Amino acid sequence: MKRIYLAPMEGLTTRIFRQAFGKYYDGVDKCFTPFLSPNQNMSFQKREMDEVCDKDRNTIETVPQLICCNADHFIWAAGVLAEMGYSEVNFNLGCPSGTVVAKKKGSGFLSFPDELDAFFDKVFPYMEQHHLRLSVKTRLGRYDESEFERILGIYNQYPIYEVILHPRVQKDFYREPVKRKWFEYASENSKNPIVYNGDLFTTGDIASFETEYPEAETVMLGRALIGRPYLLEDNSDTPKDIAKLRLFHNEVLDGYRAKCDEFSTLCKMKEMWEHMAPALMVTDSDYKKIRKSKTVSEYMMNTERIWNNG
Repeated sequence: MKRIYLAPMEGLTTRIFRQAFGKYYDGVDKCFTPFLSPNQNMSFQKREMDEVCDKDRNTIETVPQLICCNADHFIWAAGVLAEMGYSEVNFNLGCPSGTVVAKKKGSGFLSFPDELDAFFDKVFPYMEQHHLRLSVKTRLGRYDESEFERILGIYNQYPIYEVILHPRVQKDFYREPVKRKWFEYASENSKNPIVYNGDLFTTGDIASFETEYPEAETVMLGRALIGRPYLLEDNSDTPKDIAKLRLFHNEVLDGYRAKCDEFSTLCKMKEMWEHMAPALMVTDSDYKKIRKSKTVSEYMMNTERIWNNG
């Protein structure tokens, strides 16, 4: 595979995680921030600005992701990001969350193809005038995969830098199998470059995908790199250097401790372990102790057991 992207995952691929990842591991060519949501006040929340304020200290090329359904809000946000030095903005048309979809955002916007077309018609002149690239992260539709024919037809009318396709519909969330035939359809019919995203978790998954789709140049990985940050560098499903993984983990932990209260820090680290525990084959007993940790000190004691046994 020529290029690998790190997916935007709310609460997981934060600036703290991305900076630590870029410090300790190689293999990712580009990463995307969890979405920022511009609003009618034409302002970002402080936590959103924290995600884009220093471009991850240039450790990995970083693209800010925006989610909205109002072209004026998008244009304002893109302008702010351009002033900060970003040259690409990603548009979230994939989030399946019910609260997001109810606001006609994320994959919910896909249910309104005429409005989506009008959105792009207004946004692209601004993007081209200011030499900004616009990429899209999308699902196939909201209810039915056949919606994608119309959606791709809209995308084909505009010079989208990349179409990152997660081949599920909104109602599938992450439960139903990915529909790879639609990746094939997009690859054959898109006028813009296509990036694949969806259910590649292990070295075997990636190798099988490369064999099946040798023409695919780029894939986006999310849960795979949360659970196995060493995956690309080691080309292995298990870490070759457990001490390095421990340093990476501790740097993420220290980053959250410096920024968040104890409860929030624990929530973020426990969410990481939902993906790391299966990859490291942590026993149910040890994982339960991590999940039940009530203080950071208790959490550290429980994770030390895993590092020492590694």
